[in-house]
Formats: sequence, C-alpha cells, structure tokens
Amino acid sequence: MKTHSLAMMIVTALVFLSAGLAWADTFTEMQTKEVLHGYATGEYENGRAVVMTAQKGRVTLNLAQWQVSRDRKGRNNKVFVFSIDGGIMYEIETAAFEQALKQAASQGPLFILIEIDTPGGRIDLARRICAAISDISNCQIIGYVKSGENGGALSAGAAVSFACNQLYMASDTVIGAATMITAQAETMKKAYGDKVGEKFDSAWRAMLASMAEKNARPGILARAMVDSDLEVIEVEYNTKRWFIEPINKRDDMKMIKSWSTKGSLLTLTAAEAQACGITDGVVESREELFKLLDAQNVEIIEDRSISDARTELSRAEGQLGRIRKSVDLKVKQSQNPMYQAEALRMLREARAEFRTLINLARKYPDLQLDIIGLENELNSIEAAYQNIKKQSARRR
Repeated sequence: MKTHSLAMMIVTALVFLSAGLAWADTFTEMQTKEVLHGYATGEYENGRAVVMTAQKGRVTLNLAQWQVSRDRKGRNNKVFVFSIDGGIMYEIETAAFEQALKQAASQGPLFILIEIDTPGGRIDLARRICAAISDISNCQIIGYVKSGENGGALSAGAAVSFACNQLYMASDTVIGAATMITAQAETMKKAYGDKVGEKFDSAWRAMLASMAEKNARPGILARAMVDSDLEVIEVEYNTKRWFIEPINKRDDMKMIKSWSTKGSLLTLTAAEAQACGITDGVVESREELFKLLDAQNVEIIEDRSISDARTELSRAEGQLGRIRKSVDLKVKQSQNPMYQAEALRMLREARAEFRTLINLARKYPDLQLDIIGLENELNSIEAAYQNIKKQSARRR
C-alpha cells in the first residue's frame, strides 16, 4: 500500500479525543490544583477567557494554565433548540443564526440542539452556518436530522450536519448528495470559468471531509457525497475497520462492504449512517434523544431567530410591493395634465418613497433588487421634478 494511502486511512479512522476538551465545565489549575465549576462564555478580556463559576462568579482565566474537562458541573439546566427547516437560501436567516448561536453558547446551556430537515441550498450560506457551528468552542453542538417534508439532510444540509459535534438521525431520514446544486455550479462556471469552478468543487469536498474527520466521522464517505467518481469500500485490517478506495485494497485486508460506487453521489439512510459511523445513533423524536443524552428535565428554549428573520424578510417584501405600486402610480399621475404644484407634490412623494425602496434593497440583499437600476429610476424622477420646477419658475 502506498504511504499516502496509509496516511489517509489513519486519518479516516482517527478519533479526535481532544474535541471534547473544549466544552469544559470543571477547571483545575495545573499548579495550585484549585478547582472551579462553571462554563466559558466565549468572551475574552485582555487575552483571558471569561468564565462563569459556581465558586467565584464571573472570572477571567488563562486557559493554558488550567486543565479542563466536560462534566456539566456548573452548567445551566437548559437546552437551546435551533431549527433549520426548508432550503438554506437567505442571508438574513444565516446572519440571525450566526448571532443567536453565539449568544446561546455564552449562556452555559447543557448543550445546543440543531434540528435539521433541509434539501440543501446555497453553498456560501452553508459554509457560514458550518463556520458558526465550528467556531463554538464553549458548548457542545448536537445535530438531529429529524423527520419532515424534506426527508433529511441533503446537499448543504449534510455539510451542516457534519459540523455538529454529535449527530443523530430519525429512522426515516437520509443524509448525503452534498454536491453544489446545478444552478450554483453553472453560475460559478459562467462567472469564473471552468477551472475556477472546479476549484470551488475541490474546496467544498475538502471542507466536508475536514468537518467529518474533526468530529470522528469517515472523511472519505463525506467526500463520496460530493464526488460521484469516488468509490469507497470498507475493509478489516488489524482487527480494525477502514474506509478506502478499492485501488488501495491489499490481499491481507478482508472485504466487508462496498459503500459508494462510481457514477452516483453517496446518500445514506439513518441505519446505514449509523453503521458506518457517520451518525452517533438513530432516535425517533426529540424526547427520545433527550432521554438518551440524560437531559429529560431541562428547560427547553426554542430559538426563533431564523423564523423571525424569515418574517422580517416577508414584511420587507410586502413593503417593497406597496412602495413600488405607490411610486408607479404617483409618477404616472404627475405626467397627466394637472397643476404644476400638484405634480411637484406627487414627484416629491415618489422621490422620498423611492429612497426608502433603495434603502430596503441595501438592507435586504435577499430581495435581489438591482440597486443601480433603482438609482437610475430615482434619477429619472428627480429629473422630471426639476424639469417641472423650472417650467414653473419661468411662468412666474
């Protein structure tokens, strides 16, 4: 077997035991042996971590001088629940998630649960969501692929699932097919060319594998969810299981199973995902999951940041429609024979409303408005206003 192939096998099988150290609840000073129970807030002051402790309240610690372990001592008896439902399509929802997740982690919950039921969506937004999850080092993030109308965690949803420290799935869900959707791939190729588009693909494959391996999942299977040319088999070697490409199989390796065949993206059922180590277990409900995690009597805080952002965007769309209709009507009325003073009033109101329209376009990129086009329309309204104003001045 080639050296690089063996190295890949080792990385694939590696379990990142150190990952659990980030969610520390017991802090032991390595020299004095002082013990504090509490939780890191994720904030820093003068390079020292802000920690809420049962013994001393709010303190700042140089964590390099403390041995840390996760045991829930000092944590608050509550769990924040986030829901990623439907397509991952809007920047406003992603920004709301980023901010709310960080705030939730700073409050010292037992853990944060992210329930996932999505067909995927925009890769750029999925990257931001994954980064937000990965950046949380002071609280455990648990993902749950729940039953729903989308059937699981597909495409960008698979990436979000891999970012979670632990992952569970409902039995009727699937995970995988994590390639960029066709529209996105074509847009990148048109904008940047085929070579740059392939670089995006390559970076996306590497990111999924990295996130999977960081949380002790087979990275090669994550890559198979993106790369339809990648074949993956499971073998037994030295009493351990390995996931490798068929070309790397040696005679002293026992063939166990073929997981991914050339020509199709890997998609796994919940049972398959558990069998290959992609998920930590199969549970049928949130209640069953909480029982498994010994969190039955906790305060559950349903985060509404994503749904509130969706409502805000919907209201902005409604406001946009009303303004657009009002402006069009005023501009049309100003062109009809009428007193110049009335026409000027109409155009002043239209101008003010159009400025509000442009502000909406800038505040909500998800509205996908052509700001340059809107500014040109505003200039036309301004020109009509100034023209009537000049006419009025000449008649005096």
